[in-house]
Amino acid sequence: MDSALAKRRYRFGRRLFTGSAVCFRWWLVATAVLTLPASLVTAQAIETGLWSVAATVLQWFAAAVAGMLIYTNLPVWISRGCTRREITVAFAVFAALTTLALTAYLVAGFAAEHALFALVGDAPRPWSETIGLGARYLLITPIYFFTGTLIGAAAARFAGRAWFTAAVLIGATGHYAGILALEFGTLGDWAPAPWAGVALAVTAVLVAACALTLRSVPVQAKRA
Repeated sequence: MDSALAKRRYRFGRRLFTGSAVCFRWWLVATAVLTLPASLVTAQAIETGLWSVAATVLQWFAAAVAGMLIYTNLPVWISRGCTRREITVAFAVFAALTTLALTAYLVAGFAAEHALFALVGDAPRPWSETIGLGARYLLITPIYFFTGTLIGAAAARFAGRAWFTAAVLIGATGHYAGILALEFGTLGDWAPAPWAGVALAVTAVLVAACALTLRSVPVQAKRA
């Protein structure tokens, strides 16, 4: 019984991932079908292709899905007996699976775009750099995911407070500027090791903030 309860949090996280993947599978298909041909059409104007833009948009999807799931379902999960620790671990599993799956998808997209450019002309970058552009999302995706999770958890904790909306808007603007610097500075101004260290540190701070926020969410009294 104890073993089953201990494993429940991991099953919970897997179900969050599989449910989200099924829900948004056609969005992912549509992204590839529309973006890759569009990269060829706009090749002369945008030599680097459009897949990097699609990759950033999909990061926002990951953040939005995580935030909305925890905001809309947190009271239900708690009322059904899920502990805050279980929810925290479940979202860590959810984040890990989302990161691996989305990174694999983005790497495949960058590779497909590179192959299309190579067929019709010169590819804009070497193969190694192309794969690296996709692989960096192993460290970028968790930042977006836990940013969305933190906003959703904070909304569940502080919704209705006069200062909350303003704090989210101001904080999110500055935070997003920092993420963009990481996301698009990988192969430019940043050396790989410092870049990876900063990305991991930001993720660790966000995970800790999510855990602390969830821990402080009050349990609503049951209505008669």
